[in-house]
Amino acid sequence: MMDTMDTLGTIMMDTMDTIMMDTMGTRPRRLALLLLLWAGFCPACKKQPPPPLAQALAAAHVPGTPHTDDVLIAWRNAGLAPDGFAPVLPPPNGAAYCEHGLVGGVDTTVCEYPSLAAMSEGIRRVKEEWQRVDVHTAVVLPARQTTMVVVDRERREPSGMTISRMVDAFRKL
Repeated sequence: MMDTMDTLGTIMMDTMDTIMMDTMGTRPRRLALLLLLWAGFCPACKKQPPPPLAQALAAAHVPGTPHTDDVLIAWRNAGLAPDGFAPVLPPPNGAAYCEHGLVGGVDTTVCEYPSLAAMSEGIRRVKEEWQRVDVHTAVVLPARQTTMVVVDRERREPSGMTISRMVDAFRKL
């Protein structure tokens, strides 16, 4: 890392010498410009946060509660077709792990919570959010420390049959 900074500093000095000789010609101005350029590169020297995929892979499922994979399998076994489920980063509402996708065109989020208290708080937050937005049909259902949140904002499922089948499969976990 230090070698890179030394090399970068040398390149910058050589470049600055050329520019400054032609335009400014004074040492204080050259030093000031060099410091500004170095300060601009400094944030790049800091350790960058891991990319979202690495964060998702590092996220741990909560032991002792149905995992999102278990829920997706239960829905598939019930004849439903979960689609596009992916980790939600960061997990919302105090959850430890969440995935969001569609089931029959209906927005669905499955979250695992670190405790029953955290899950209760998460359910409360979900219901508060529903009050703030236009929600036609919505269900939040707990199974141990896992929740299923289904929201039909776009009225894609007016009969409620898909949601009913999702609830039945989820309750069996």
